[in-house]
Amino acid sequence: MHGNKQILIAVVMILLTSLACSIPFSNNGPTPEDISATAAAAISATLTAMAPVEVPTAIPDVETPMDTPIPETTPTTVVKSKPDQLRLAMVDSNQNLSSWQEVGSLSLIVNTGDVSQAVLSPDGEWIVFTRTSPDGIDISLWAIRFDGSDEKILVSHADFLAMPLHPDITDPSTVLTIAPYMIEFIPGTHTVAFNTYPQFDGPGFFDNKDLWYVNVETDERRSFLSPSQAGHFFFSPDGSQMALVTPNQIDLLNTDGSNRRFAVLSYDFVLTYSEFAYHAKPIWSADSSFLRVAIPPQDPLGDATAPVKIYHIPTDGSMATLLTSVVVAPLDNAMLAPDTNHFAFKEQLGDPADNQFSLKFADLSGSTPTEFTTGSLGFGAWAPDSSHFYFINWNPRTALIGQVGAPGVIALDANPAINFSWVTSDRYLFIYQSGANYQLRIGTLSTASVEIASLGSGLGTPSYDFVSP
Repeated sequence: MHGNKQILIAVVMILLTSLACSIPFSNNGPTPEDISATAAAAISATLTAMAPVEVPTAIPDVETPMDTPIPETTPTTVVKSKPDQLRLAMVDSNQNLSSWQEVGSLSLIVNTGDVSQAVLSPDGEWIVFTRTSPDGIDISLWAIRFDGSDEKILVSHADFLAMPLHPDITDPSTVLTIAPYMIEFIPGTHTVAFNTYPQFDGPGFFDNKDLWYVNVETDERRSFLSPSQAGHFFFSPDGSQMALVTPNQIDLLNTDGSNRRFAVLSYDFVLTYSEFAYHAKPIWSADSSFLRVAIPPQDPLGDATAPVKIYHIPTDGSMATLLTSVVVAPLDNAMLAPDTNHFAFKEQLGDPADNQFSLKFADLSGSTPTEFTTGSLGFGAWAPDSSHFYFINWNPRTALIGQVGAPGVIALDANPAINFSWVTSDRYLFIYQSGANYQLRIGTLSTASVEIASLGSGLGTPSYDFVSP
């Protein structure tokens, strides 16, 4: 027990050192946002590590297909899959919504000061966004065309409150409000999918594991899967299927509601040392024919030799197969590239208190991993070519771009940078914070970044979504 205490205290020192020189980040994993959130969770857990630990509530067995209601199916209109040019929807720090396209100018389209997030349709024609009152209680879902016309409410605050809750919530009086959690358009459509979570009068997080569809053109809203029947959702690139993820398994389901394939992968409940249950993040192949996923060990701060396991998931309903396993740094994971073959991971170097890691790359052919660099660092995200990537040097905090198998790195010309996203394998977006001011910038591997928009100096955290040709 004494040795465990020393290890946990060392982890706290590492995480506090990292967080002291960082700022909050804002999707695919783990991003620097995930790293910061995981670090905060681990600090909280370590401070109480000597107290009795409550065993996580067991996840109930999934209902059998014969017991699970099959949702009604309706035709989904297929729309143009991509816009002709890069389009952006952005929420500034004053919580207003703007749109921007590459040949055009910035347009302020919602100036209410209560926009909390925004999502673009695949063709860039519609923006779905949430509005939240200052007290966080009155939450609603809206839609507006990219040019600022046809603004309308999709789901009112009253509509959210009328939605059914997860059957494990036995006292609805503890729920203050209900909000959308994940919001995403089905690829190739103007139908937006979302799930919900209740906010309680007290600590704790528990999502409803439901799924709703709304057609933003017709305003038709329907319950696709009832609470406890869904999970976190990940659509295939062609929009025909989705992966439904819970804290202990992955199901597959057609987006029209047919052909549910239960528990194609089952995995142990992963301890996060926080109120958030771990949900796997599978990666679809480009042709939508299979998925792959990296699952961390059940206790990331337990056995230091317990590996991350990488699985292949076919879409025919057969069970997943283990491809490889790799031991990574505590509280970390293996990050699969878009080609689903390469992956990045970190190894701990020396004394944990030194906060030093080796960033390595490998592929699923079984070849020996290669080291890219060492230091106090975190992996960010792969570029679409599965060769370039960005990562963070934590001390001093700097966003850097590298390429597998190539020497040297490129430092972003405006740091600190948050919310970094690859547009193509050569172009990228990020938010630059200078004091209290935020800018949205775009750059390339060979040219300096330029400012697209000022995102103000308000109290909110700015965000953006984009679609590109």
